[in-house]
Amino acid sequence: MAELLAPAGSLENVFAAIEAGADAVYLGGKSFNARKFAHNLDEEEMAAAVRRAHLLGVKIYVTVNILLADTELKEAERYLKTLDALQIDGIIVQDLAVAAIAHRVVPQLPLHGSTQMTVADLDGVRFLESLGFTQAVLARELSLTEIRDICAHTSMYIEVFIHGASCMSYSGQCLMSSFIGGRSGNRGACAQPCRLPYTLREGAAAVTPADTYVLSLKDLNSIPYIDDLLDAGVASFKIEGRMKGSTYVRAVTQAYRIVMDAHRRPQQDRAAAAERAKTLLADCFNRTYQHDFLAASLSKKTLTVHNPAGRQTLQEEDVKKHRTIPLYFHGDVAEQGCFRLTAWDEDGHVAEAVSTYEPPVAAHRPATAAYLRQQLDRLGPTVFSLAEVTIWDETRMVPASVINTLRRQVVLTMEEVVLAAYERPAASPAAVIAAPVIAAPASKTMRLTVRCDTPEGMEAAGQSGADRIIFGGESYHHRPFGAKQWQQAARIARQYGMELWAGTPRILKEADRSQVERELETALRYGATGIYAAAMGIFTLCQDLGVTVPVYADWSLNIFNAVAAAAYVRCGCSGLTVSPEATLHQIKAICRHLSCPIEVLAEGRVEMMVTESCAISSFAGKGKKEGCPGRCLDKSFALQDRKDMLFPVVTDQYCRNHILNCHDLDMAPYYSDLARSGIAALRIEGRGCTPAWIAAQVQRYRRLADGTELMVLGKENQHVTRGHFFHGIV
Repeated sequence: MAELLAPAGSLENVFAAIEAGADAVYLGGKSFNARKFAHNLDEEEMAAAVRRAHLLGVKIYVTVNILLADTELKEAERYLKTLDALQIDGIIVQDLAVAAIAHRVVPQLPLHGSTQMTVADLDGVRFLESLGFTQAVLARELSLTEIRDICAHTSMYIEVFIHGASCMSYSGQCLMSSFIGGRSGNRGACAQPCRLPYTLREGAAAVTPADTYVLSLKDLNSIPYIDDLLDAGVASFKIEGRMKGSTYVRAVTQAYRIVMDAHRRPQQDRAAAAERAKTLLADCFNRTYQHDFLAASLSKKTLTVHNPAGRQTLQEEDVKKHRTIPLYFHGDVAEQGCFRLTAWDEDGHVAEAVSTYEPPVAAHRPATAAYLRQQLDRLGPTVFSLAEVTIWDETRMVPASVINTLRRQVVLTMEEVVLAAYERPAASPAAVIAAPVIAAPASKTMRLTVRCDTPEGMEAAGQSGADRIIFGGESYHHRPFGAKQWQQAARIARQYGMELWAGTPRILKEADRSQVERELETALRYGATGIYAAAMGIFTLCQDLGVTVPVYADWSLNIFNAVAAAAYVRCGCSGLTVSPEATLHQIKAICRHLSCPIEVLAEGRVEMMVTESCAISSFAGKGKKEGCPGRCLDKSFALQDRKDMLFPVVTDQYCRNHILNCHDLDMAPYYSDLARSGIAALRIEGRGCTPAWIAAQVQRYRRLADGTELMVLGKENQHVTRGHFFHGIV
């Protein structure tokens, strides 16, 4: 049977989830988790949570699901050892550095791939499995059909979110909070800018009123899909809500418990269970509900549109709460004639305690079964409840004090017996990855990489002195990269002596795989000399294609420290582009520890979000993605925030929105700092840009790289950003 996985931001909520019927609970400690502002649990509370959970056969998973700086890795190692000593059943991980450390110091601790890893396809699941992960949390944006297809082709445990708040951006691919206010979702400190109002603009004209919540998704409610997801083979059903209170946790867990327990019953019973669950959930905190991703039917109705503040009318006393282990007691005498109390449960665990008291025949008040029940039915805050009591002889006298002492001893012994019998899930053997690294061309000078999505942009970059072009992957003009475009790209690259590398999408879904595969084959046929892997599944795809050109790990893989960087090198990467959230100090540390080329994004509009929901079709089209008139093909759109900043919205060939920063990243004034850091290449993001803009930026960096121009710092330009090179993230 699949597990129901409930959230807990406190010890109280752990107990609430267990009482409501959770099979597993996920929680965060005081460090390294993606809900930085929840109460979270200290070591003592975590130990209590594990003890209570394991007594009731419930698993405890701990989130270690943020990006870690190199300076935090020693502390993370100590933390993982603590979790292992506490007998945690698994850790939920985003950063491959955590996985690498865990394999080394706590190899018996199971690894779960967080939704922050942006795994949306079978190839991504296969990649995690090759790294020794036992469970993968899929992206929330997948449809039932896509989930079913993944489950049908893997033996790995698949986990999906079934309820709660949803991010607008694909998890792990949102930099909006980070770049606007320095609070990173990849560090557990998201300020939720998606819950703020924006105005969608088409050119200079407003498409929506100023108070429209264009980026705010309704809460997920999967009650109508639970039976289908169970039949599909989903192993873990995850409820969001570590920031919520105990009433919410109890009610939502109980609602899904009711539906999952009815799965094998007649249709009439399943329908009644679903109605009971819907009634419970209607009164829980929610921003109104949707299940549109599962239905593959996204529209304006998927969004809250108006104020997304939630509501809850449910009260604590409305929620049934009690979960115990029934104990059966029997009183008799041991061989020495002393009174003995024995208890057992329905799983065959047995405990007994023997007193020094020899019960005589009673003169007035014998210890009957009813009397014994009265004394034993005082199990208080333990996990046990009284099921049945028997006694060998109802004519003997046994004082209440003797029975109470034996009851306490039996309960303590039974707890230890149950805990000793608990089996922690097995970890997957630590993968020894030694993929061959195909070296990229080396250079002693700083190289200039330009990402383009048009031949005209490539031409401008080549004329201006670019060393490498990244072409393909995701366009900003909604059009695919076909054979004609790749033929042109190859001709231009040869003409100007540039390396031609193939870009890949940040999001790789099953429905897109064949298109991505065809494009890579086309790129290689026309002479692409390397590939940038922007999603984990690309590594598996390249392996299946027998790729023999160098592969770089792209910045969307969130490489934030030297250990994660080294992990990708072991996977066969010949170089990598670090996370745009890394500071220059962190980048220097990565460069010191790795011999492969390190690239950084230095110029252009950084992507804030990539979304499956389309703001343009919702508000400037027909209100839904299906049958969209394609306004994005010949119109420009942007989101205007409360400070009148404009965030361009572009659409790729897969009909996903890419929301770009309101300011260009510009590191030219600090070129000398970059050059001294050990960086091998600077990237200019030129997709969606005019050839004139691309030419101007490439020429500027070319002169700096060649030493024909020195950048003199003047007054700081308020119309550009330096990103996180000098200011870290929370």
